[in-house]
Amino acid sequence: MQFAATYPLAQIRRVQIYNNIKRYRETELDKILQETGGSFVFGGPIFLRDLSACCHLRGDGVVYGAPDYHVWGMAWGTDAQDYAMERLPCEADNYVECVALVVEGEPLAAPHYQPDMGGRRPRQAIGTKEGRFAYLVTQTPYTPEELRDVLAAAGWDSAVMLDGGGSVCYRDRAGNGFVCDADRVIPYYLVVHLADDVSESDTTGGQYVVTAQSGLNIRKGPGTSFDKLGGYSYGAVVAVQSVRDGWGQTDRGWVSMDHLRPVEAAEGGLVTDTGLRIIQDFLPSGADNRPGGSNPDTYITIHETGNFAKGADAAAHAAYLNSDAGERAMVSWHYTVDDHSIYQHLPDNERAYHAGDGGSGPGNATSIGVEICVDAGGDFEQARVNAAALVRLLMERHDIPLDGVVQHNRWNGKDCPKTIRATAGAWEAFLALCGGQGSQDTDPELEAAVDALAAAGIIDSPERWMALDFTANSVRLLLIKMGRYVTH
Repeated sequence: MQFAATYPLAQIRRVQIYNNIKRYRETELDKILQETGGSFVFGGPIFLRDLSACCHLRGDGVVYGAPDYHVWGMAWGTDAQDYAMERLPCEADNYVECVALVVEGEPLAAPHYQPDMGGRRPRQAIGTKEGRFAYLVTQTPYTPEELRDVLAAAGWDSAVMLDGGGSVCYRDRAGNGFVCDADRVIPYYLVVHLADDVSESDTTGGQYVVTAQSGLNIRKGPGTSFDKLGGYSYGAVVAVQSVRDGWGQTDRGWVSMDHLRPVEAAEGGLVTDTGLRIIQDFLPSGADNRPGGSNPDTYITIHETGNFAKGADAAAHAAYLNSDAGERAMVSWHYTVDDHSIYQHLPDNERAYHAGDGGSGPGNATSIGVEICVDAGGDFEQARVNAAALVRLLMERHDIPLDGVVQHNRWNGKDCPKTIRATAGAWEAFLALCGGQGSQDTDPELEAAVDALAAAGIIDSPERWMALDFTANSVRLLLIKMGRYVTH
């Protein structure tokens, strides 16, 4: 479950740092909302065993945490109209910090945090997006770096990670929310007070996958009492524009958020050399079809899905792997590729169940599994080209030679990838694509421009701009910086 939204500062009456002296537990968030009159509440900064703040923290002029260092954090006054990222400590009445992830529109290459704050766990963050107040509270487990990339891809200008794991919780006045540790007492919460005329929020996540195997009804309004307008099929990717009382608004109507799972951007914002972004949609830790264990990434194993049904694209296979049926089948692989998208289901350095040679067999234990979709109505040739672009990226990242790109057939004798194997010369042609044929030509003019902007200090991540990996907000911030550079 995830709650993520942005609000214009004019719609924010107050962002309150709530000192939990009454020691309310996470299951008692309703009491905090009742006491404060807030619109919603979520977990705050990291704290010590004695429940004291260990990071910079100030609420209504009272300093709760004052470590001996300066760091980026979020700061604001009484009515939050000046809410922004600042260097802490500062003179603002309220401020908070834990781990800065995005500063002035640029994701930090190496966020600074203690080892016990790392790993994949539920996360929460606050910041700004296009000058608006932004927050994210999610049960989806992320590392700090993965959370950074999710927020940067969503267009956040600034982002500060708060406490994670069991401290992640959320509750609003409509009763929506979740807790990760029912018995935990958090010493400080963030309570947001919205203007009285604000009834809905603008989500930042955007992309969701339909998880209901029977499909998902689209309705005229946010509730089952509204008429049906149609439906989305199982596995479809849906762009949610806003959320109200557990219902998401799309360009076709309203859908229940209970049957949608967020799709986040890939680690590092990876894109192929053909400009295709990789969508990261990891299987949950502990799932039966996520075996774990290290994978040295010695080989890349090419499969075909064998699923010729209409609509059996990469998103549909991602939804299947995350379903009860996929978990019961004990199958998994790292990537699925179709004619328009690439989904990543597991980290490259983990084992998977795709080669049919046993849990510790070399196919499962030492190779990255790539499935190419063969769905009816899809363009298999384009899917093949996209798969080759992915293979080129993986070869470069993991120093895998071309002879390390192998067929599924190598590991257990299965006739897979079947379509490629049945076509004379198709495998050799695919390897030729993987070896570089079809990759984008270099662009000397773009490279020179990016180098000049980096040298002038206008951009901080030239490799992202060379890969054409940017959002509309990145362009906005670039224009602002260029304007300042020209006027000075």
